[in-house]
Amino acid sequence: MWFLPASIIVFTIIVAIPLSRYMAWVMDGRYNPPRFIAWLEGRLDSGPQNWKQYATSLLVFNAALFVFGFAVLALQPWMPLNPQHKGMLSPTTIFNATISFMTNTDLQHYSGEVHLTNFSQIFFCIANFFISASVGLAAFTAVIRALRGDSRLGNYFIDMWRALAYLLVPAGFVL
Repeated sequence: MWFLPASIIVFTIIVAIPLSRYMAWVMDGRYNPPRFIAWLEGRLDSGPQNWKQYATSLLVFNAALFVFGFAVLALQPWMPLNPQHKGMLSPTTIFNATISFMTNTDLQHYSGEVHLTNFSQIFFCIANFFISASVGLAAFTAVIRALRGDSRLGNYFIDMWRALAYLLVPAGFVL
């Protein structure tokens, strides 16, 4: 009766140390990415940011993500991959879904398969599962750097890319 809860706790403790070391290694940029990924990271890197620049980047990115998500859900009747000809959700439901997916709470007042098109599920739901988590990891990384006493918090876009490309997407493939 106690074997499963105890094994979950023991497994979590055993895996936490190497995963936390890997996350620190990735988020501090101590890895050696392949050449094409290094090229892409170089395009994202606008230099180190202080806390105001980091927070502004985070807020502007989230505002753009909100507009994109709202547009995808509002325009779903006219988007491709709608073989069942599903209509638009109510504006309040679109607002609620967009905000909840952006904050990684995924609160749903609808049934995804019944109310959302394939396009909306792919480009809104699945994309936000990864993007919102990478935004949270980037913000958490900045807080850790600030608590360490670093004068620069890094670069928001690089941190978000690292969390997405080296942590969340590989974890999604493994799981």
